[in-house]
Amino acid sequence: MSNLDTNCHKSSQLTSGRLQEISTIPPVMFRLCHLVRLHDQESYSRIDDLWSNKHVLYVITSGQARLISTHGQLMVNTGSAVVREVGTLLQHESKRGSLSPVQGIAMAFEFVDNEQSIWPFGPPAAITNRVIGELVSDLILVCSKSNESGPFKAHALFHQLLDTLRDHAVRLAHEDHSWLDFVIAHIHEMVAHPLTREQLAREVNVSPEHFSREFKKHTGLTFVEYVTRLRIRIVQEQLLFANPIPTLQELAKLTGYRDTFYLSRKFKQTVGCAPTLYRKTPKKIVSLTYNYTASLLALGHVPHLGAVAEWMRSRMIKNGQDQFDQCFEHDLINHPELIADSHPDVILGYAPHSGRDDLRKIAPTILMPFEELDWQEQFIHLGRITGLEAKARALLDRYDTLQQEANRTLDQMMGTRGSAVCIFMIGESGAYIYGHGWGRASHILYHSLGFTPPARMEKDGQLLTGYIHVPLNEIHLYAADHIFIDYARESSEQQAVDMLFAQESWNTLSAVREGRLYEIDADMFYGFDPISITEQLQHIMHKLTSQLSMH
Repeated sequence: MSNLDTNCHKSSQLTSGRLQEISTIPPVMFRLCHLVRLHDQESYSRIDDLWSNKHVLYVITSGQARLISTHGQLMVNTGSAVVREVGTLLQHESKRGSLSPVQGIAMAFEFVDNEQSIWPFGPPAAITNRVIGELVSDLILVCSKSNESGPFKAHALFHQLLDTLRDHAVRLAHEDHSWLDFVIAHIHEMVAHPLTREQLAREVNVSPEHFSREFKKHTGLTFVEYVTRLRIRIVQEQLLFANPIPTLQELAKLTGYRDTFYLSRKFKQTVGCAPTLYRKTPKKIVSLTYNYTASLLALGHVPHLGAVAEWMRSRMIKNGQDQFDQCFEHDLINHPELIADSHPDVILGYAPHSGRDDLRKIAPTILMPFEELDWQEQFIHLGRITGLEAKARALLDRYDTLQQEANRTLDQMMGTRGSAVCIFMIGESGAYIYGHGWGRASHILYHSLGFTPPARMEKDGQLLTGYIHVPLNEIHLYAADHIFIDYARESSEQQAVDMLFAQESWNTLSAVREGRLYEIDADMFYGFDPISITEQLQHIMHKLTSQLSMH
């Protein structure tokens, strides 16, 4: 008898009697009920009402939002996940501040057995985990192709996602780093003051030896290395971003160094050149946002690694500027190792950014508040950082000339401007309307060409610097003398557009009746760089003058 036959014979002997139960299989605790895409903070808020009797998992796919739970305030960013247990509140702060438009996925789920009461995920907490992002992407794809994927794939991915969330909750329960979190926050707050290991160890009631051991394990650096790097990063960022350039005395005071000689020595040891020469040295730049990548290319500075959107690619190829590492914005959020592997000299992005401290470990990080600085101020800063400020100002002067010419033309053809609005359809759920702080052509209409927003926007107030998602049956409330609209492009969304155009409230609008409705392309109106904005201005003027000349 062969070895294979012998093994088979032994196996049959083992199983011929009573079966050996290897282990008890735990029951399935949850089932997935609903999965929806969310387009803005308003739709997030509606979830609490619609799914009050369900557990909800939120995953942010882009933007930032503030959530308020009984355990405190949470800031969620691209890549964050938060689980809300049924019966608990997770309010969405309505104040936009300098947050960016938020989109994401919401998943409602419930206990398989109503008598089960174990909640394995802990209190709501913002979790950023690359695996979660990848699983959610796979889950969305599977749900969109349910006929091809079969009946089990979606639920298998969902339970894999829950398993990842459970692992995170267990790890947090066993790792008490609350004192380390306090220490690191204190270092960042008091970086301009003398800091010692012994002093901080006393404050958190641990021994200096335990302090050093856990600090190195948690941060990857010794206490002295961490403080030194933070201080030098601040000096680098100030030298790149501040205007006028701070003196060495000011930088020493800002970072807690006792004199300028010691600061210069530490700077040179860390960076490789003196502070006085740093601004002039060529730098490899990583751009975390589409608009900053486009702005760098407009300056003629090709980034080492940059976020690139589809609307940019044809222009880059045409201009021969596509020879650099390119990613989507969400890739750079979910995969910080891509940034680290590129070994940049500077990282550029929008503020606020929850991962700023981690980015600073890699390179000096310049984050500009999107709403607090207009696009021209941001562009000038990019010019300074790259050493191309003169070129940046020249491009803005060129845009200003075009803007003045456009206004002279409109003065002759129409005189008083009246009101205007840009509407970006997103299908049956409605449309986005932006204020002048978010681009999408609105800043051109209101800043460059002197149109006024619709009365409803002025009533809302916050839309002058924000954005809003408007349901289909309310779009007519935001009508204006001139309406620029991007229609839904997908055939599956065309029905929603047809529904809008069939409404009496829409067809009785003066702009619709009198032919002052202009089709635009959302991709064309995404960019916030001088080249994109110049093209947008020219496109708007072509639409307006063509219509005016007909009358």
